[in-house]
Amino acid sequence: MDKILVPIDGSPTSEHAAERAIDVAKKYNSSLTFLLIAKKPEIIGTGSGGTGTIFGSKEYIDELKEEQEKTMKHFIEKLDLEGIQHNQVVLLGEPYEEIIELAEKDNYDLIVMGRRGFSKITRFFLGSVSQRVLSGAPCPVLIIPEKAD
Repeated sequence: MDKILVPIDGSPTSEHAAERAIDVAKKYNSSLTFLLIAKKPEIIGTGSGGTGTIFGSKEYIDELKEEQEKTMKHFIEKLDLEGIQHNQVVLLGEPYEEIIELAEKDNYDLIVMGRRGFSKITRFFLGSVSQRVLSGAPCPVLIIPEKAD
């Protein structure tokens, strides 16, 4: 198991999943890729002057990506990555699609990700990123539940 993809969102659940991924990487001498995905906005808003602003504009997207890179940096600083080869990727798009696409494109051996604590009914109606990744991933997926405190 050479390459492990670790999608994160900055939540305590994704931090817990990252810790488990680190354990696996240490055991198998694997490299880790931490992936943070911001859903690309496609909203048109109206300013006070009545003119529309497309929040999917280049300026807004650049600002959003910069914020996500800061989130990633702060997230990574909390982890004990000593001796582990790792890199960071920040993307914009539909989270489950970007995870599956990157896993396929770069031939990852394992995806380790957290599962949000939605109720079964909410998951049925809304679906979840982890369930969609599990259904479409080209490699095994390890879903880590919320950490019990």
